[in-house]
Amino acid sequence: MAEAQPSKKRGGHAYGRRIKQLSNTAEEGELCLYTGHSLGRFSTHSMRYDSHQACVRCVAGAREGRLSFDISKLLKKNRIKALKFWSQVEIGDPDECWEWRGNINKRTKQPQFAWRRHGISSSTQHHPQRVAMWFTWGDLGFSGVKSTCGNKYCCNPFHLIPQNVGVFVDHDSYLESFELACELHTLRQQVAEYMVEQAMKEQEKLDAMNELNGREELLLDPTTQFDERFEAVMVDILNGRHASQINSSGTGLNQQPEDHEIDGEDPTLEY
Repeated sequence: MAEAQPSKKRGGHAYGRRIKQLSNTAEEGELCLYTGHSLGRFSTHSMRYDSHQACVRCVAGAREGRLSFDISKLLKKNRIKALKFWSQVEIGDPDECWEWRGNINKRTKQPQFAWRRHGISSSTQHHPQRVAMWFTWGDLGFSGVKSTCGNKYCCNPFHLIPQNVGVFVDHDSYLESFELACELHTLRQQVAEYMVEQAMKEQEKLDAMNELNGREELLLDPTTQFDERFEAVMVDILNGRHASQINSSGTGLNQQPEDHEIDGEDPTLEY
């Protein structure tokens, strides 16, 4: 079983910012995306190679070929980000290209995923292939990544090879792995559930906005009868969205109720 080779097609790769070899010195850096990679149990830092800002433990795992789709290995705050990313990828079979369906820069025609990684980069946009590498091969910082298919829109981790890390990619063993097949099936289910939840949230926001707009038109209409106004006011008071319960610093009727707290404490916390 031969090692997978990157495509020779020009323009088909997502190169890292640093194409030099990985250094042999590490320093204290930003907390890794994965659980258990911090300096200590309560530490907010991880050891990273100073040349590529790659997590030392993730590099060790990548060199051993630890490819994984299990998002439960990520920190809780990063799991939603992973689901959001994979929801914009057309996840297919392991031997197919997984096309990027998210944002594409109109000027450069390059795919991009919005993510601000403090301590790693000042950029707010990253190539989806690098993000796919972070969520599967490990938090390898700005190590270069090349695709075996030559498709710059492909986010299939089986087609991606981290560069200058010393990763040996044997596609045959990965495609025959029962564990990876189970993780991929679970990921598809989690992405489908995430998309349903997001659709429900958007529908709830739309319904709430339509209701508020209808209430605003009712209250501002001079032809509205007194009983209708009284009913609308009482309903707004019971729902906590009356003008007397709204922060006066804002504008418009569609605002959020005030949070009545005393010195930052909730007075009803003990009841």
